Amino acid sequence: MMRKLILLVLFGLMSFVANAKTLELQEKNMRQIFVLHGYSASIDDHWFLDLKHQIEDEHTTVTLIPFPDSENPDVEAWQKVLDQQIPSVDENTYFVAHSLGVITLLHFLQRHEYQNIGGMILVSGFSGFISDSSVLNSYITKSKVDTNDFKGIKKKLVYLSDNDDLVPPKLTIELAKEIDAPYITVPNGGHFLGREGYTKFPQLVDSLKEMLESQ
Repeated sequence: MMRKLILLVLFGLMSFVANAKTLELQEKNMRQIFVLHGYSASIDDHWFLDLKHQIEDEHTTVTLIPFPDSENPDVEAWQKVLDQQIPSVDENTYFVAHSLGVITLLHFLQRHEYQNIGGMILVSGFSGFISDSSVLNSYITKSKVDTNDFKGIKKKLVYLSDNDDLVPPKLTIELAKEIDAPYITVPNGGHFLGREGYTKFPQLVDSLKEMLESQ
C-alpha cells in the first residue's frame, strides 16, 4: 500500500513538472512533439527513443508520454495522463501515436476540441473493433471517437504495414479515409515493433521532419 502511495506521489510530481515545462516551451514558441505508445508497451520500447534522439534540437522538444498499466489500459487513466502532461495545444504542437495510442490521442483532441495543431502522424491506428480482443474493443467503445472531427486538421499522415498481424491493415486504411489523411503502406513492417526490427523508424523520422519544415 505504501509503495503504491509513493508511486502515485512521484507520478503526480512528474506530471506537475512536465506541465510547467510545456507551458514554458509554449511561451518560447518552441515546437513540441508528444509521442504516445500503445497497448502493452512503454516509452522505452520500439522506435520511440530513437525518434526522440533524431528529432529533438534547440527548437524542438520531444516528450514520450508514459501511460500506466499498458497491459490493462484504462481510458480515464490514460486521458488523465494526457491532461497532466499536455496542459494546452497550439500550432506548434505535434503528435506521433502508435497502435492504441492513436485512438487515445484522437479521444484527447476531441475532448478538448483541439483543431489548431501542428500536425500528427498515426502508426497502425484503428477506430473500428478488432476481432477477439475484448480489452481493446472495450477501450474503443469507451473512447467514443468521432473521426469526422479530424478532417479539418491539415497536416496528418497514417502509416500501416501490409502484414500487420495485430491490427488488420484494412482497419488502418479505413481510419485514414475517415479522417481524410494520406497513408503510406510499408511492406512487411508488421506492427512496427522492436521485436520485428523496428528499434528505429527512419521513414517516419523523415516524414516528421518534412511535416515540421512545411508551411
